[in-house]
Amino acid sequence: MGETGRLKPIDAAQQFIDQYFENCQGAILAGSVIRGGGTETSDLDIVVFDHKLHSSYRESLIAFHWPIEFFAHNLTSYQDFFQSDYKRARPSLPRMVSEGIVLKDEGVIEPIRKEARKY
Repeated sequence: MGETGRLKPIDAAQQFIDQYFENCQGAILAGSVIRGGGTETSDLDIVVFDHKLHSSYRESLIAFHWPIEFFAHNLTSYQDFFQSDYKRARPSLPRMVSEGIVLKDEGVIEPIRKEARKY
């Protein structure tokens, strides 16, 4: 546990995946907390890849004493977001995927990262 009495970011993120997305094919912890710019009020940004999802969605919640914002995608929906972010000159999702810490990978993360690096 950290100074604030809550779990370290990676431990909280791992527990989140284990509890809410145990059957996903991949998950990444990204954002300021892994880049070293996190503050006491930072959230955990988690990208989830799950082939069972019909469409992508984004949700915010509090779990494991952390505010968490997660971005859930199936194994193709992220591609539209990569394109959209590129067109807006704000590659948020490609950056999260490229720079994040892998929490879970059943062989999907590296191909998706390869795509993200194009943006």
